[in-house]
Amino acid sequence: METLIINIPEEKSALIKQILKQFGVSYEKSISTAKKPSDYAGAISKEAANKLLQNVRKSRQEWERDI
Repeated sequence: METLIINIPEEKSALIKQILKQFGVSYEKSISTAKKPSDYAGAISKEAANKLLQNVRKSRQEWERDI
């Protein structure tokens, strides 16, 4: 027996389950709780983001200057 792990879009899962059943293949559903970067969109305020961006720009200018 071989174990495969595949990610199936929710809208296709019913079809895939039906096909697996026809072939006599057992399957196990697992729900992923791993967060994607897009899950964090909007996690900080625009004001905080602007302050961070200004700090990064200032740091870059300090590193790029001739000494």
